Amino acid sequence: MRFVRKLVPFFGKKKEPSQDKRQGTKLLNFQRRIGYEFKNPRLLTEALTHPSFNEHKRQKPDNQRLEFLGDSILGAILAEELFHLFPKGDEGILSRNRAVLARGSFLAELARSIDLGPVLRMSSSERKNRGNQRNSALEDAIEALIGAIFLDGGMEAARDRVLGWIGDMSKLLEQTQVKFNPKGQLQELVQANRPQDKIRYKLERESGPPHLRKFRIKVTIGEEEFGRGEGMEFKRNLPGRHCI
Repeated sequence: MRFVRKLVPFFGKKKEPSQDKRQGTKLLNFQRRIGYEFKNPRLLTEALTHPSFNEHKRQKPDNQRLEFLGDSILGAILAEELFHLFPKGDEGILSRNRAVLARGSFLAELARSIDLGPVLRMSSSERKNRGNQRNSALEDAIEALIGAIFLDGGMEAARDRVLGWIGDMSKLLEQTQVKFNPKGQLQELVQANRPQDKIRYKLERESGPPHLRKFRIKVTIGEEEFGRGEGMEFKRNLPGRHCI
């Protein structure tokens, strides 16, 4: 009888689900959340693998290659959509709007909207420091996810998901216009309050190496000086890609 009592807790105890099973459930729920089911689940796993996860096994894949691919796919999707959304917009308008939507902070917020952070695979130290909520990690991961969807389902699938996550692009750009276009905001204020005056931006000083220029600008409205400001221009030394 004593022997039987010892066995009861052993057989009666519920087994905890394995880590792999829990991860599998997370990925299933995540695919429902993003509205896309992978035919090749390995692509999804790779897209969600931060470099720190395999820091001691460098030969294993992480999401950096997919991030490189996804960045280009995202750029093409945004360019095509903006081309049709602004039929009279010149290259400058299209480029500025694309820069807003491809900005790291915007992509990180887009990643948060699909709750990407909790499914990122990272080292325990990174996760402990909330690395899965860091903007840079989320930006890389969502671009890697776009690259993975492109490889798994083609351009149409990637376009459908990206535009679905963004939603009403025209409304979104209107909401972010003030935040990302301070010169445009100033122009509107002057036109409303001092329509007879012109805004002038005068370059006072330029310094720094060619790839990292620093500028000092003076702003005048009419004949009145309104202030000075300094800013940096940064260009990545990569073909076909730069950000300012």
